[in-house]
Amino acid sequence: MKVLFAPRQENIFQKFANPHFEISEDYQIIDQVLNDENIILELAKDFPDITIGRDRTPVEQILRFLVLKHQRGLTYRELEKTLSVNLEDRWFCKITQNVPCFKTIQNQLVCVSESTIKTINDRVMAEAVRRKLTRGRKMRVDSTVTEANIHYPTDASLIIDGIKKIGKTLTKLKVIPKGYRTFKRKIRQQINILRTIGRKNKEVRQKAIQKIVQMGKFVINKSKHFRRKSIQGIRKILEKIVEQTETVLRGEKPENRIVSIFDTHARPIPKGKAHKPCEFGEEVQIQEDEHFITHWDIHNKPSDTEFFPKAIDKHHELFDKPPKMAATDRGYWSPDNKEYALKAGVKNISMPKKGKLNEQEKEFQNTQQFKKGQRFRAGGEAKISLLKRAYGLDRCRYKGVPGMARWVGGGILACNLITMARLISS
Repeated sequence: MKVLFAPRQENIFQKFANPHFEISEDYQIIDQVLNDENIILELAKDFPDITIGRDRTPVEQILRFLVLKHQRGLTYRELEKTLSVNLEDRWFCKITQNVPCFKTIQNQLVCVSESTIKTINDRVMAEAVRRKLTRGRKMRVDSTVTEANIHYPTDASLIIDGIKKIGKTLTKLKVIPKGYRTFKRKIRQQINILRTIGRKNKEVRQKAIQKIVQMGKFVINKSKHFRRKSIQGIRKILEKIVEQTETVLRGEKPENRIVSIFDTHARPIPKGKAHKPCEFGEEVQIQEDEHFITHWDIHNKPSDTEFFPKAIDKHHELFDKPPKMAATDRGYWSPDNKEYALKAGVKNISMPKKGKLNEQEKEFQNTQQFKKGQRFRAGGEAKISLLKRAYGLDRCRYKGVPGMARWVGGGILACNLITMARLISS
């Protein structure tokens, strides 16, 4: 049976065993914000209405599990452990009896959708506006890449992953066909060739990859008669990887390249960094005001220019007015975006133009107003760095598109709640 709210009951043992136990001010403030009934009712929409059976974990507790997990960067097992021993975390999550098993917590959090987290963040922003913590006078937009939890992909390594995955699945199901081979020894031989001679000799490298392709085709043929979804799904991915490898060997460039057999939605995104020319994951567009992350969006195919008008509209929706200053980097510039911001009522548009500047544009980009906007925009790099270092947006530990959305949304929501608590307490 679905349960919405979890009443907080005083634990007599904790009271007398720990007479000096106190709750931190940050936890108390976040607790007040999350006590909003509308937030709980919004989250409850992600869970089915079941009127029979034993009571499920209260929806209010699930929200607090999500915030605590991403605030501390905990795994599900670590979350279960800290809820068992940490009195402050137990108080925050309103746990009075036994702690749910880590698997139960995982099954509950998997149900939370991206749209729900965004709606909850909007409620948090409404509370910040009500408390006058932000006035929405400024807006900055920037993008970053949240990497998928995969190894560096090469054509040979992806085929080997597919061969191993099909072999493990067949062994687990105990349906290994007659004449099936795992190629463990031959795979090891070709890997050694690629790591030694193949680094310097292109012909040797291509021959080794072709042998690995032949092994992949053998495994595909041997497993094509099985109708189980688990085997068919892996086999189809392996077929695509073999095709794209053969395309590369012919000297052509494949389209919609697969970079992982375990997370097929991850994309190669070149960002031009010296230490990491290409990242493998999804691009995240982040929109901020003076203190908070007001909106975000996740894209398979990066397009900065398309996000800017949406950011202006979202800012107007949250604050009932356009920002006085909108600051971006060069990637968001387009004549249409500049015209859209002017029509929306933005007074200071600090958006460097792509290409060659005329005299009027040079003069404008040398004004104090424009430079002030660019200094404000540079602060967005610090917020992105904070999200990656403290809230896990550097690498997503969940799989698939829903997992990426839940990981990014949970980290941003936790960051906004901590920011609100520290602004109020200061």
